[in-house]
Amino acid sequence: MRLKVLLLLPLLLAAPAGAAELTAWDIKVSSPGVLSGDFVFAGALEVRGVEMRPEGLFMPSEEFGGRTYRDVKLLSKTAYAALDAAFKAGEGEGKGKAAKKSGKVSWTVKEPRKMGGKSRKANIDVEFDGDLLVTAGLLLSNRGGEKYWIAWPRYFVFIDKKLKTAVERDLLELAAKEGL
Repeated sequence: MRLKVLLLLPLLLAAPAGAAELTAWDIKVSSPGVLSGDFVFAGALEVRGVEMRPEGLFMPSEEFGGRTYRDVKLLSKTAYAALDAAFKAGEGEGKGKAAKKSGKVSWTVKEPRKMGGKSRKANIDVEFDGDLLVTAGLLLSNRGGEKYWIAWPRYFVFIDKKLKTAVERDLLELAAKEGL
């Protein structure tokens, strides 16, 4: 079985560029029977704390006020298969295609979901290459000159800062257009 996985991994990594293109990963045993990994997608986005348990693949989540929030989701079978293959390859670090800056990562900003909190005014989903969905928060800013700032899940990181700036600009423009 391991041989099949190792043969399949290069094929998965050779898929068309996009968020499902793993360019690096680091996998460790977090508890007996559980592997935990940090994954870099398309050299631009990192998701930390993904777990492979006996029941399957689990994306990271946060708990707040007695509720669980899953703010990073896989949308495609290709992305799931890439993570699954990396976990099955075993503990350690791996590198896919040479990490490139993300000029080719596309994103789609979804409609905001208005919130009633004092500081959090909306949640906005951002879809990356049709493979990864991340929920960002639109929060009131205490800084002068800025009405809002964008909060990302703590286990989601933009490696490419230009991409982060462009995505956040789109989110702030949407907030202005929606009259938030």
